[in-house]
Amino acid sequence: MSGSVSRATATRRLSERLTNEVVVSNLGQATLDLQRLADRPLNCYTFGAMGQCSSIGLGIALARPDVRVICLDGDGSLLMNLGSLCTIATTAPRNYALVIWDNEVHQTTGGQPTATAVRSSLAGMARGAGVEKALEVRTEGDLCHAYDRIFAEDGPFVVSVKTEKGRAEGTLDRDVVGYTRRFMRALAALPPQLALR
Repeated sequence: MSGSVSRATATRRLSERLTNEVVVSNLGQATLDLQRLADRPLNCYTFGAMGQCSSIGLGIALARPDVRVICLDGDGSLLMNLGSLCTIATTAPRNYALVIWDNEVHQTTGGQPTATAVRSSLAGMARGAGVEKALEVRTEGDLCHAYDRIFAEDGPFVVSVKTEKGRAEGTLDRDVVGYTRRFMRALAALPPQLALR
């Protein structure tokens, strides 16, 4: 893979920008990094829901158009639910960004190569589905620029970030019910925003 960033660094750079945004994270590695680096009530962890992160985040974005929603998905997970790209393009929520950690393997299930290791481009698929703001990122500088755009412009965005292979550090806290209740309370308590910043 030519050029890539670490998933932990990418997660940290995002966490530095967060205020009242919802972050939905994919099972496994993305959730473990987010829990370790930036656990907060407005994080929605999708434990065990492989392939559903993009759709869960999209549903939240459509239900709360006043809140910016950022999904942290994986390449293997998104490849299980490519139809979500068409739905994202069709509904076009301006408050939605899908960020994909593309390490070109199914990291959680043993490191088997994904289609992106051969020739498939998730940003290209998103553009083909009709998402105009589909980006492919390979450097930390380009990632920071993509984050700047996500926080300043209307979406939807699909950002495929080429990340290094490797498991996240630590152990996943799987209090599914506790984290879900905490997220639901935090989202319900978030007052309607007059405009996205």
